[in-house]
Amino acid sequence: MFCHPTLVRRRTMAYNAAGEKSGAPPPFVYGTSFILGLSMFGISLAAGIYNSYVPLFIRHYIPNVAVIGLIVSIRTLAGVFLNMYFSARSDRTRTRFGRRMPYILIGMPITGLLFIAFPWQIGAAFLITIDLVYALTSNIFYAPTMALMPDVTPEANRSQANGIINAMAGFAALLAFFIGPLLFHMGRQVPFLVVGLLFFMIPMIMYRKLKEPADVPPSDSVGFRHLWQAAQDIARRMDHTALWLLIAVFFWSGGESSVETFFVTYGVYHLHWASSVAVITIGLFALAYLIFAMPSGFLAKRHSRRGLVLVGTLGLGLAFIAIGFFTGTWPIRLLAMTAGIFWAFVNINGYPWLTTLTSPTNIGAFTGLWLLSSGLGNFVCQPAIGFLMDHWGYPSLFVAAGIAALLASLAIWRTQPERMRLG
Repeated sequence: MFCHPTLVRRRTMAYNAAGEKSGAPPPFVYGTSFILGLSMFGISLAAGIYNSYVPLFIRHYIPNVAVIGLIVSIRTLAGVFLNMYFSARSDRTRTRFGRRMPYILIGMPITGLLFIAFPWQIGAAFLITIDLVYALTSNIFYAPTMALMPDVTPEANRSQANGIINAMAGFAALLAFFIGPLLFHMGRQVPFLVVGLLFFMIPMIMYRKLKEPADVPPSDSVGFRHLWQAAQDIARRMDHTALWLLIAVFFWSGGESSVETFFVTYGVYHLHWASSVAVITIGLFALAYLIFAMPSGFLAKRHSRRGLVLVGTLGLGLAFIAIGFFTGTWPIRLLAMTAGIFWAFVNINGYPWLTTLTSPTNIGAFTGLWLLSSGLGNFVCQPAIGFLMDHWGYPSLFVAAGIAALLASLAIWRTQPERMRLG
């Protein structure tokens, strides 16, 4: 399935969206996207195994759910800032291994070792320590891995690459759901050992098969200062496309993540479904997204990313609102699948669009701002929508999530059409 292309480095100069000169990425090769997808495949597989079993391990030692929730909140909040920092720092990094690759070569194997240690339950202190250190190391390489995609992919092909990468990540999530329990029954250490070994193999494959452009100038600043300068640059531009896009990311991430978080609760307590019925229904949303991930990327070759994201946010918002008016299983499932298709339009084309709005020097910082907008959307919208559900009833979930997606579409409407911006 995987091809192993020999990437040819080209030292060329290209004008980017900001009007600056910078090194162009190598020519687009599908094999490059599959190799990039290996990293997200491993990350998604690890997340699925982690979410299925590690909370149970922690609950064995800590019966207090509030304490577990506090640990999860600390991990989530720390993850947002760590991703921002390492993503921006990679813009300044210069080594013989590249600027993104060192974070992958160091972070993934260490994370793999920690992952293997999870099922060896020596005690509560050991498990919590492993979990918190895992939260640190797993965020060392995640954002640099994201930023590596636009580094090695031409602008015109980034949606295609993102579609392939997300399809591989979605396939890994399904494997974790179906294969994970089989491995666990072979021994509680087995799924963790398999993922841990993958975390040693994947960075070696990426290092051997991917070549970062060597002629991209380093950023002028490092870490959070670099992020701040990138944010100031976005705010001062005459063209506010990047600013409106990040605002849209805040709303669509918050709305979609709220539906994923609360849908099973909505199905069980409002529709009186069995939990399995609710899980299958939200699973169809994820399945539709997975099926249309690659086609959504290829559509960007014929249609503008702005148009696809605009249609996606509008369709997502209307589908969410419509779900609130139905109680039958199959009408809701059909609408959930429709929403999954529109979500693919949004999620596959949004990040590649943002990377075209800056120079290669600042892609890491813009990736960090993307992750900040997405993380803040989840952090703000989920408790806000939960509050509405408590006071106005469960159907407010889909009204609020739909409005969030429609607000995202309004923000996208304020962006400049790509032809006008490039002109």
